[in-house]
Amino acid sequence: MDFEPLKRAYRNWRRMHVCARPPAMPEPFFATDDVDALNMFFQTHPVAATGGPGSADILHGQCAVCGISVDFDIEQPNDGSPVNWRETLKCPQCGMINRWRGCLHLYEAVCMPFSEDRVYLTEALSPVCQRLESRLPLLVSSEFLPEAGPGEVVEMHSGPVRHEDITQLSFENHSLEAILCFDVLEHVPDYRKALSEFHRVLVKGGQLLISVPFNFRKETLVRAIVKDDGTIEHLVEPCYHGDPLSAGGVLSYYDFGMDLLADLGRAGFSERFVVCYSDSGWGYLEKNVVFLARKLKR
Repeated sequence: MDFEPLKRAYRNWRRMHVCARPPAMPEPFFATDDVDALNMFFQTHPVAATGGPGSADILHGQCAVCGISVDFDIEQPNDGSPVNWRETLKCPQCGMINRWRGCLHLYEAVCMPFSEDRVYLTEALSPVCQRLESRLPLLVSSEFLPEAGPGEVVEMHSGPVRHEDITQLSFENHSLEAILCFDVLEHVPDYRKALSEFHRVLVKGGQLLISVPFNFRKETLVRAIVKDDGTIEHLVEPCYHGDPLSAGGVLSYYDFGMDLLADLGRAGFSERFVVCYSDSGWGYLEKNVVFLARKLKR
């Protein structure tokens, strides 16, 4: 007899009834109006970091992914501008930058993952995917490949890559235990539809972990919109992020605010909150913010 469905049902039942916040974790923020308290958190828990010409190129600390002490590499901007701390502090062992390591650290600490979980990662061509594939045998990862059909696997120079449009996922209802979406949502014009799709495909007890560019305000900044004729109107200076599939990068439509919590609620997530963290010992410098949501029965 195959006991895996029963074990999976028990694990998901447990997730529905157990608080997903370890006692050692800083108190999360649950409401859009908590933005002032969130900013106060970073004022009272400062982890200062300076970057620019002449500053150090390494930071010694502990990599939560590798489980060893390393010297994190700091990428110094060529133009003398401040260091973007989310996008640097790369571990020389696993190759992961600050935000990747922090998100995986939170996933392990908060989401109670099991190796048998069915997990969807909204990226496939990154060290994050390589790491999770060794941890989660049932992991599904994807990239956005406009010429491919829903769920289609395309042979690329790096190997087979699955296509998914996160506003129209090919997964069945209630088929995943977790979704990990790291700095993808800002590139999706209709991100609210993506949140609804995430809710649809998660099981009861399923969890969603999102990292996005965060503006530390209540309201999300809309950087660009897609007009009815399909053209893009830029409302502020265009911002492009690195993209493994495009040398020119990919356009960012949003800098998210705390109102993303309300959007998660409208998508159906019963519990949603923001976790803040900074810790030089782990190589998490400056202000780091992650959104978590759970699909509960109530």
